[in-house]
Amino acid sequence: MEIYYQDKNLIIRPLQEEDCGVFAEGFAAQGWNKPLCQFQKYLEEQKAGSRKVVAAQWQGEAAGYATLLPGAEAGPFVGKGWPEITDFNVLRKFQRRGIGNRILDTAEQLAARTSGQVVLGVGLHSGYGSAQRLYVKRGYVPDGSGVWYEDGPLGQYESCNNDDNLVLYLSKKLQKRELRQLKEEELAPQLFAYFDRFQPVERCWRKIDGNWIIKDVPFTERWGEAEYLELTECLMRTVKTGGFVWGVFLDGKLKGFTSVEADLLGGKCRYADLSCIHVSADCRGEGLGRLLFLKAAESAVELGAEKLYISAHSSVESQAFYRSMGCAEAEEYNARHVELEPCDCQLEYLLG
Repeated sequence: MEIYYQDKNLIIRPLQEEDCGVFAEGFAAQGWNKPLCQFQKYLEEQKAGSRKVVAAQWQGEAAGYATLLPGAEAGPFVGKGWPEITDFNVLRKFQRRGIGNRILDTAEQLAARTSGQVVLGVGLHSGYGSAQRLYVKRGYVPDGSGVWYEDGPLGQYESCNNDDNLVLYLSKKLQKRELRQLKEEELAPQLFAYFDRFQPVERCWRKIDGNWIIKDVPFTERWGEAEYLELTECLMRTVKTGGFVWGVFLDGKLKGFTSVEADLLGGKCRYADLSCIHVSADCRGEGLGRLLFLKAAESAVELGAEKLYISAHSSVESQAFYRSMGCAEAEEYNARHVELEPCDCQLEYLLG
């Protein structure tokens, strides 16, 4: 099962069968009419590929969801081929924890795989007040066709009821996202023209007398021409020796990459070496690192490994990312990595 997002409290993933009854009961308890059959229908459509359902769990409890259609089924966006976010809800007891924003982040990321635009409709009465504010903050704008009532544009001076059928349609431009395997012939310093390896660091993890502690280690890491030239040579070597190099592009510009070496490590040759994973400074927090990490894990499985091995930057921020992905301290340290980067944290990730 694909995990879209995960931290210590929140997991966002596709809808599962066990979610259907829990959501139906949860919304019924707060007086909302969302029957079990509605979620079962969503699940069937998800399986058929005609709808994606993004479900959030907070500390193991079903907290909220949104669905994503490949195109609008009503309103001014019909026939344009832009994905539409529909039926977005967070249970009241889980609101004001950032869950709604994370759900929308995920839905937009899924939409960006196929489109440079995402659309939605929002009701106009006060029950939609929080959603209206949220969409404006996230950059959604009205399409200019005015308000719609019962699936038709409402003309000037026409009467209507201010109910759930009175809708304003909004859209948001997205950066089109592409994840693909990089070829040897495109690996050149100019590939990184829009990539910024910049990381200010204040605190790092250090293992002292067998215990992990956080120490103040302020420095700033920024790559220049020499570093990008060396990087290019390393990635070319990875490809030539049978490894994998993946890049993620936003509007055609490389904004993240990862590499997995072909030769397995460890006494039983069970580790695949995740030799690098980086996201441009201007794109962090948008899910690109998670996307690349999961693709690296797929590559490691293809190489026949049981685990990923990561000699990871020891900054608090970097380690928080790896822990959120489920990494742990490596059972077996690789001597070469320890010698090259003695301050790195040696981690592993169990595959499958």
